[in-house]
Amino acid sequence: MLYIRIFMIIFIACLLLTAWYLWHRKNGSFLVFDVSSSPELHSLMTICSWTLLAISFLGIVLLFFDNKYLNLITLFLGSATIFIFALLLSQNNQ
Repeated sequence: MLYIRIFMIIFIACLLLTAWYLWHRKNGSFLVFDVSSSPELHSLMTICSWTLLAISFLGIVLLFFDNKYLNLITLFLGSATIFIFALLLSQNNQ
């Protein structure tokens, strides 16, 4: 059970770092994209960063419960959010 908590702390920290990175890059350049000239990309990055922040706080709350299966909620929501962001980012480029 301790290993699951350690892994979840690392995963939540990665979610928080990703949210922070997206928030700070929403007005400049993100990878090869110019966000300042694309309002759709700006709003996508803003929504994704707020969503990742909310999922991180949910994960921190669920971390204190003894049921290890509740941590799957955090894993699923965080992974699905990043997956949807990647899909929408690839559609935005076309």
